[in-house]
Amino acid sequence: MIYAFLGWCLEVSYHVVKSKKFINRGFLNGPVCPIYGVGMVILIFFLTPLSNNFLLLFIGSVLLTSMLEFITGFVLEKIFHDKWWNYSQEPFNIKGYICLTFSIAWGLGAILILNIVHPMITVLVSFLQNKIGLLLLILVSGCFIADFIITVSGILEIKKKLKILEEIAENLQSYSEDVGEYIYKGMTLAIKTKENIKTKLDEQKLEIEDNFNDSKQKIEELKMKYESIKKEKSFVHKRLEEAFPNIKKKLDKIDHHKND
Repeated sequence: MIYAFLGWCLEVSYHVVKSKKFINRGFLNGPVCPIYGVGMVILIFFLTPLSNNFLLLFIGSVLLTSMLEFITGFVLEKIFHDKWWNYSQEPFNIKGYICLTFSIAWGLGAILILNIVHPMITVLVSFLQNKIGLLLLILVSGCFIADFIITVSGILEIKKKLKILEEIAENLQSYSEDVGEYIYKGMTLAIKTKENIKTKLDEQKLEIEDNFNDSKQKIEELKMKYESIKKEKSFVHKRLEEAFPNIKKKLDKIDHHKND
């Protein structure tokens, strides 16, 4: 839990420097990044015996953190059909999940943490080996679980909303094509009328006009429904859009499809 919080502080600080504004970059709503907590527990468990051998510690840290980041990114994308981070623009990346730059940074960071930070945290935790510490752990864990449930529910709601918007966009495109077809038929009838071809042109014209107006009405209704759904954003939706731009890009892509 401590390292999940420190990891969140690191992520926030990095993006404050990079984007000049505060962004809660955590997967959860609270001030924690679980991947950092899990990552540090793995490093402490496997690499503590190597803490005095900087070269092996560095290599082991690079390999373990890269594996964790790759697996986490892969699993999140399979579950939610979205990349939560994307290193595709970075050199020497693997499927956008990991890249050489950050893998090296994690390796150097592990040397610093295991030799300087972790001994201090060990002392802190040793003071909490009592009922107060257990109560604190239960309280924090309860908040963590509740936050996880709220966040996952919010993500599933976002997925549902995006699916609805995609369907509306497809229907809008279909009705727009119908309108274009009715305009073409109307122009064709006008030409035939001009040439005095004797057919049931009036009836056909009336039918085309009715279909045209009906399609236009449906388009307006769908547009209003689309904008209404688009504006309805929960706190989780707004936060995740800001923290993970890929979610916003997906909505922009649907917007583009709708406008086409």
